[in-house]
Amino acid sequence: MVVNSTFPVNGTAVCELSPHAACFSTVLGTIVGTIISGVTGGLAVSFIIVCFAWFATLRILLVGLWQVGVVLLLKPTRGGKQWYGFARHIIYLMDEGDLVRGEETSSDDVDILGWFGWVWSVCYAPPIQVLWLVTNWSSASPSLLFARSLCVSVVALPLSMDTRARYGRALGKKIGGKVTEWLFSVVTTVGLVTLGVISAIELGMYAVKHSSSSKTLMITEMVFLLLVFGWGSLVGFPPLDVPLTATSLRQVKHGFVTGCIAGVIMAALSMVEMDESARSPGLSVLDYIKCQSIPWWERALAVLP
Repeated sequence: MVVNSTFPVNGTAVCELSPHAACFSTVLGTIVGTIISGVTGGLAVSFIIVCFAWFATLRILLVGLWQVGVVLLLKPTRGGKQWYGFARHIIYLMDEGDLVRGEETSSDDVDILGWFGWVWSVCYAPPIQVLWLVTNWSSASPSLLFARSLCVSVVALPLSMDTRARYGRALGKKIGGKVTEWLFSVVTTVGLVTLGVISAIELGMYAVKHSSSSKTLMITEMVFLLLVFGWGSLVGFPPLDVPLTATSLRQVKHGFVTGCIAGVIMAALSMVEMDESARSPGLSVLDYIKCQSIPWWERALAVLP
């Protein structure tokens, strides 16, 4: 049971969210983010998230770095051979025939689910994750920081696999032409890089705050896992301009079901942290959002996924 309370400071009641309640938005964000990825991407995306999102930060940052380089050359980020030109300098063990490269799509295979997934990943998630990190910079526990990094990865990983250049191309045909197509890539790149940096900061803070008896060994293991998961996912699922979108009602249903299952798996750590802090002092989520002494956006962060 959470103890609902305020803490007096200089005679004024100050609202403070309990550690138990502080986990709520991370649990919700991980589950909802994975479900949206499953619904907009289908069963395969849910499976990829469960396999690789645990330590996807390095992969996300590398793809983001490549996208920055492409947009600085005033080109849209397509993937395929364009990605290979960058990846061959990093993945030294692979040659051109071994990488799954693909070709840039020439069609405008766009739909409403793909647009929704793009808005969620690029326009909604980055500012929410930045605000959460700023608000919880000093108060978040190491376990919650690691869980929050997973919350970021389940959103950013699908974005690092599908460049969605065809959406920018389709938008450019309606207004602005090549300029709109390039601006679309810029916005997508900013969203992906922001998510990658936030995930990296949260992993770094987790390593610094963790009370491990052998911190050097723990950090070494984390770096090793980041390299293995990053290398494996980039070889198997490089960034391409190909649809990950569920194209039929049946695929959407399958994506929803697998997204729910994958979401619970990915949110397991934050749920464990929530359970372990069940008797912690502080306000519940409902009492916290009623507190008028803190900004409305801080109260909103307690419930927004």
